Formats: sequence, structure tokens, C-alpha cells
Amino acid sequence: MDNQGRIDRMERDGVLSATQAVLLRDSVTGDGGRADGEQAGARRRLRVGRWLIVGVLLIAVIAAVAVGSGGGDTTVQDVAQTLNEPGGYGQMNRSLSAVLAIAVLVIIPLVFWVWMHNSLVSREEQVFNAWAQTESNFQRRADLIPALVDTVSRYLKHESETLTAVTAERTGATAGLAKAVDDMIRAQKETADIMAGRGEKIIEEQAPLTALYQAQATVGRSMTQLLAVAEAYPELRSADQFLELQAQIEGTENRINVARMRFNEAVRSYNGAIRMVPASLVARAGNFQRKAYFRSDEEARNAPDPQFE
Repeated sequence: MDNQGRIDRMERDGVLSATQAVLLRDSVTGDGGRADGEQAGARRRLRVGRWLIVGVLLIAVIAAVAVGSGGGDTTVQDVAQTLNEPGGYGQMNRSLSAVLAIAVLVIIPLVFWVWMHNSLVSREEQVFNAWAQTESNFQRRADLIPALVDTVSRYLKHESETLTAVTAERTGATAGLAKAVDDMIRAQKETADIMAGRGEKIIEEQAPLTALYQAQATVGRSMTQLLAVAEAYPELRSADQFLELQAQIEGTENRINVARMRFNEAVRSYNGAIRMVPASLVARAGNFQRKAYFRSDEEARNAPDPQFE
């Protein structure tokens, strides 16, 4: 059963309130961020294609001009008269000389420009790919939340229906478990809103990316808190479905940390490249924008300011 079907079933069964169902449904839908990243990559590749077309057309025009300039009457060189002249130099054909001069002055710089442009495109694509992997792991975590909410909420519903008298301590623990579920749903909804609202621009501005980091950190903490509170319930803790979800959550958190480090490394390489001369000239002409690091406010304050020569 997919997430939407699971959420609808929980709402029908009274496991989730209408408000919780709406928040949870909105928080696990859509892959807008990844779609925007793919569109950005497609636009960048289209821009590269245009550059290559312009370069090919320019080379074709230069070649046509060179061939045209080589036409007309030609003088046949008498080898017998010039072969053994002391101190003599051979004369290059004017057309060939013009072609070589144009190649040195125009074609070689153009080829170098295109190569550098493509190099920056490759680095930017690495950033987009690393961010797509990060988003994929965020979505994997989001997909686990409905199953976790289903398991815990049904246990809470069972407890409230079967127990007629509970101690104050157990009542408090049950309330803590319910609050942990509610906090996790709201944190995931906040994360989904940030990612949906910014789209591909989120990796080009530090403020929204930092806000996303804080929201994702809240989701992680709420899931950890929920697992910790569940330790007070042996039946829930020992359930096969709960144990499987716990293992998947731990694996997902590890993958998120690895994806985050790889993304920051790709951003570091790209940001350094677009600031270095002469690549900075190509970056300015190609509208290559600096990307933001995926880190918290405290990390951003403590991180060293890289200096590029």
C-alpha cells in the first residue's frame, strides 16, 4: 500500500485526526525539487548546445572565407631557380597563412572557451546530481514516516481502547508518545513546504538552504525522540514491523549524512572553479551562479572562508 492509501486508511480508522492526516498527506507528496533540478540541468545542456552550434558556424564561416581567398590566378614556382639559392627561404601560400593566422587568433581561443565552459557545466551537474541524491534520501525518510506513524498510532489506539485504568506515569508516557508523533508530522510538513516553495533556487541561496537543514534536523530529532519514548513500551518495541522500521530509519539517517557531505564537497569544487581566473570570465558570461552549502547556522559561522588564488 502506498503512503496516500495508508494515510487515508488511518484517517478512516480514527488513528489520525483530520488535521494530522492533512499535514502528513501534504508532507510526503511530490518530487518538485528533483524535477526542478533536472529542468535546470536540461536548460544548462541546451545552453551548451547553443554555444557549440555558434562555434561550429563560426568555424564554417572562417573556413569558407579562407577557401574563397585562395582562389584566382596562382604563380607556379620554378623549383630549379630557387632550390639551391644560398640563404633562400620558402614562401607559404597566402591562403594557408591566412587560415593559420585565423586559427591562432580565433579558433583556438574559441575551443579553449568552449572547453572551459563545458568543464564548469560538468561541475555544476555534479552539484545538481549530489543534491538530487540528498533529496532522494529526504524522500526515503519521508516515505518511512507514514508507516512509523501508522504503527505507533495504532498501538496508542489499542492502548486507549483496552486499558481502563492506567497509572499517572503510564498516562504521561502515552502522552509523550502521542506528542512525539505530532511533532514529527509537523516537522516533516515544514520541510516539505520549504522544498516545494524554493524549487531549484534553494541551492543558490544560503538562507533557505539553512532553514531546510534546520527543518530536516528537527525531523531527525523527532524521529529519534519517538524511538526513545517507544522504549517504554516493550510490546511496541518488540513488534516486527517496528523493529524493521527502526533499522530502515537508522540506515536512512546514515545515507543522509553521507549525501550531505558529498553535496558540500561538490559545491566547494564548483564554487572554487567559478571564482578562479580565467574560468571566472566564462562563469560570468555563462551566468553560472554560486551554490550554497547545506549546513546549519553554527557550522556556517565556524566554517573557514576559502580563499582562491
